[in-house]
Amino acid sequence: MKNFSQKALVAAAVAACGVSAHAGTVAAASVRTYAVEALTSTTAVTVDTISYTMGVARAASQGFTVILRQPSGSTTSLVCPAVPTVGTNNGNAAIVTVKRSSATECAYDIDLNTNSANVAVGNTINFTGVGLNSHGLATAGASETLNIALYDTGETARVDNSTDKTFTVANSAAAVTLGAAADTATSADVGYNSGNSPLFGFIAGGDDTATNAVATFNIGVNSSLLNAAGSAVTNAVVGNVVVTVTGDFAGLVTTFNAAAGNSVVTVAGPNTTTPAVTYTAGGASSTAVFTVGGGANLNAAGTATNVTVKLVTAATQSLGTSRTFGVSGVVNPAIGAQRTLTGNSSWWTWTANAIELRSAFFNNDNSTGNLTRFFFQNTGAAASYSAACQAESGVTVTYGSAKTGSLGAGLTAVNAADICTFSTGKRGSITFTINSSISKIKGVYQQAVNGSSTAYIPLDRPYNSSNNTY
Repeated sequence: MKNFSQKALVAAAVAACGVSAHAGTVAAASVRTYAVEALTSTTAVTVDTISYTMGVARAASQGFTVILRQPSGSTTSLVCPAVPTVGTNNGNAAIVTVKRSSATECAYDIDLNTNSANVAVGNTINFTGVGLNSHGLATAGASETLNIALYDTGETARVDNSTDKTFTVANSAAAVTLGAAADTATSADVGYNSGNSPLFGFIAGGDDTATNAVATFNIGVNSSLLNAAGSAVTNAVVGNVVVTVTGDFAGLVTTFNAAAGNSVVTVAGPNTTTPAVTYTAGGASSTAVFTVGGGANLNAAGTATNVTVKLVTAATQSLGTSRTFGVSGVVNPAIGAQRTLTGNSSWWTWTANAIELRSAFFNNDNSTGNLTRFFFQNTGAAASYSAACQAESGVTVTYGSAKTGSLGAGLTAVNAADICTFSTGKRGSITFTINSSISKIKGVYQQAVNGSSTAYIPLDRPYNSSNNTY
């Protein structure tokens, strides 16, 4: 019996482990990302070349089997390609034949003995034309994977790796996008109509004029994604996009077309269009709905198509000091399933160069002994104001000298009866529009009846409701 040194035994063990190391790797030449709008779950797609790199050597006498198959639990339907190409160490061709072919696996026999071929570490087995006949790629964000396993010819023992190698062959993503960057440039103007109609119109600037407010969003098609044929998608994937603009349209023209004085939606595609708009009243959640036509009406994939919404003031009421419009859409693609485009629920936010203070009730009885007044605290510079009184049905409002005025720095008191009176009765509600910032003005209504009792009602801010007067 020969004696071996400990060092020699360790070296032999390392060598043995090296021979049985499981180092084979596999990957697709590129992982294709398909546009969900361009396919359904049963649209056939072809993946890029799959390459398995050997982690062990195989001599001419050591033929083997390679199996391309579904991962466990997958419902992907495979289309088996022609026989793979096998790189050899000595240039002699391996003889490759189909062993089994089905929707769940593609098995091939690799005969090295016939031509005295042998495979070295680093040689590759390449599969070209692998197809998927059913898959999950019709849903954005999905991935499809396959497995590769190597066995001896009898498929009784694994070769190279002790488990299947799993790898990604395809991904999916949404091609059609609705880009709606926040627009905060629109502001209602307290000085509209020389201040005689406060907040009935807009501050001119940018795309806005005194009578028009304008905002833009865009529809895009991601040209880096692929159709089922493996080519870059075009805007033909878009059947149409139904867009909804949601918000408060009170005080605005809600007739939409290109005629003078109307609000209008314009799509700046290859042929600029003005789609028909359906307006539905619903208070703060009113909607304007229109359809952006098929791919021919959009710019080429990779170039966004701008959609402009111009809203015209009706100049009949205050537009308030704060409004928010959201935009969303539904894409109805030519092939794929209908899909929601989230857009931006706070796409277009309006402000004003003024604030509003309101009271749901006040009394203007100024008979002997009664005091009905509004008190304002102004911690900033003098600010002009305008008041609007609301009466009960059938009652006429008549304005007095204090309908408009100025709130000086410090305290200002205004008699209710000097602001407005009513044809019948003494009660109503009131809105003050004040040319100042929200942090500077506070207000309260006082009613003192014959000196016997006094009540105070703080004035509310209808906008920025988390910052009421008190």
